[in-house]
Amino acid sequence: MAGIKRKLLQITLRYYIFFALIILIASAPLFYYTTQWLYLRKTSKTLRLSKKDFIKYALPNLKKSDIELWNKIDWSVKIENDQPTIKHDTVFNFYVLDPAENEYDPYRILKTPIRIENQPYTLMIRLNLIESDDIIQSTAKIFLSIVILLLTGLYFITRRLSARLWKPFFVTLDQIEQFEINKNEPTHWSETNIEEFSRLNQSVRNLIQRNIAIYKSQQEFIENAAHELQTPLAVFQAKLDTLLQTNHITKPQAEIIEYLNQSIARLKRLNQNLLLLSKLDHHQFPETETLWMNVVIRKHLDFFYNEAHAKNIRFESHCELPVKLEANAILVDVLISNLIQNAVKNTLPNELITITVEENKLVISNAGLSGPLDRSLIFRRFTKTNANTQGNGLGLAIVKKITDLYHWQITYDWQNNCHVFEVKLS
Repeated sequence: MAGIKRKLLQITLRYYIFFALIILIASAPLFYYTTQWLYLRKTSKTLRLSKKDFIKYALPNLKKSDIELWNKIDWSVKIENDQPTIKHDTVFNFYVLDPAENEYDPYRILKTPIRIENQPYTLMIRLNLIESDDIIQSTAKIFLSIVILLLTGLYFITRRLSARLWKPFFVTLDQIEQFEINKNEPTHWSETNIEEFSRLNQSVRNLIQRNIAIYKSQQEFIENAAHELQTPLAVFQAKLDTLLQTNHITKPQAEIIEYLNQSIARLKRLNQNLLLLSKLDHHQFPETETLWMNVVIRKHLDFFYNEAHAKNIRFESHCELPVKLEANAILVDVLISNLIQNAVKNTLPNELITITVEENKLVISNAGLSGPLDRSLIFRRFTKTNANTQGNGLGLAIVKKITDLYHWQITYDWQNNCHVFEVKLS
């Protein structure tokens, strides 16, 4: 089962956004910790500068008797002597209770050994890190805003850019979808400065031209062959008729001549059908007129009465409803004739053929000689619904061609051991 089809732009955007999200999500913690590390590094540097200033300017004149007063004056720089003496600078984070807010605030603390009046003390310098949290949070918010802006911009720019860049491709796609080889309608290709689309247009243009040339060559061959066959077939038929009228024809010879007559008749029907298909392909039936479906059907029922009566086949028609058509009279006659003839040839003896005309619909049903037919083959050329019949396999193909010409719809179904052909006329 084929997967769900998506547009190229959707797939492209999905990969772009997925990749961007992975990079941004991976970089978010890195960005956060890098910012925090840089801030702490800057704070540590500030602490060391404060230590340097203290040692240079305050320490030389400081006395032991000044320590208590110093500690009361500057809360961020204290001199301690109630702890074990440290031997080198130590920097660390510590949380201190703020009585006013009743919460712990983060601090960056530097401790270093000093000597006052040749006695060891510890200098403690601290800086509040609440400002750093605010900075990091603000930076994170800015980062998140940039991420959202980046993804939104990426989405809309890609959509707009893709719509403009891929426009020649969609124009080409529309031309391919609308192209019908049996119509002499010119194709229009948009000019583009994108090399890949220009190559695509040129390749498609060349492909269409080659196929049109091949198609026209085939159609000309069929028409010419059909026209050329008419004369020798007519001569052959005339010679056989003359031969039948001569004296001293034995019964075996008469049977051979009759067989040849039947073969000639089949060849003539095949020739006529091929010519008709060729004309249908070239839309050589532009004339239309107002027709009544029920009238056309009654005319053909009278025509096929003797053939059906010979097989003891009965017709049941429900054609009282007048259904008006605007179509070519010849083609409607061929359509009805082929459908009824197909039903007569493929109906069991002593069975019934039902023909029903409803509003914008024609239904022909007959009891079949076998089971259901292959729906994928019955409307193909040279495909026989019954191998035992003498048809050439073009009748239903012609019916399908006529319905396509007028945008009608023909369907086949197998219901209650009957073949059912339905033509929707709108």
